[in-house]
Amino acid sequence: MRNFIFSLLVLATLLYNAPAQSEPLPWVTLAPEGAGFSVLVPAKAVETIDKRRSYTIHSFSVTVGRATYAASYSDYEPGKLDRATALTANRDRFNRGLQATLISSREITLGGHNGIEFTSETPAANVKSQLFLVGNRLFQTATFVFKDVDETRNVSRFFESFKLAPNQPPI
Repeated sequence: MRNFIFSLLVLATLLYNAPAQSEPLPWVTLAPEGAGFSVLVPAKAVETIDKRRSYTIHSFSVTVGRATYAASYSDYEPGKLDRATALTANRDRFNRGLQATLISSREITLGGHNGIEFTSETPAANVKSQLFLVGNRLFQTATFVFKDVDETRNVSRFFESFKLAPNQPPI
């Protein structure tokens, strides 16, 4: 459900802000206090917080031109997350929420933490995302790019800049 809401918000933002980008803006570091991550984004991000019964999600998104860049973290209550299936289950819920087709998925690591990276597509956009699980906190980065534009360099810059804070506190 969390990913469904996040997916719909990001897709709605992407579709609403469809005009072509004119001049590229300087990228800024997004490092929310207590979030445990940092990432470069092409403009100031908008934060949304969604509190649910078993988790709270903090989402940050930026839409520039025909691309949206998003980062989020979700804090789950102890015992509410199946560590063995959390990454793939969230990937699959995320895609269902977007009505996206999974194109590829692979295991990755960042700072010693396991994750997955996947690409998907909707009829209008290409989607790329990474998920990492640290304790009871799930991190997700995602990009949504309309198929009629090439944002390969910016998408790469976004994902390459994502860092988990050292010494993540147990959640």
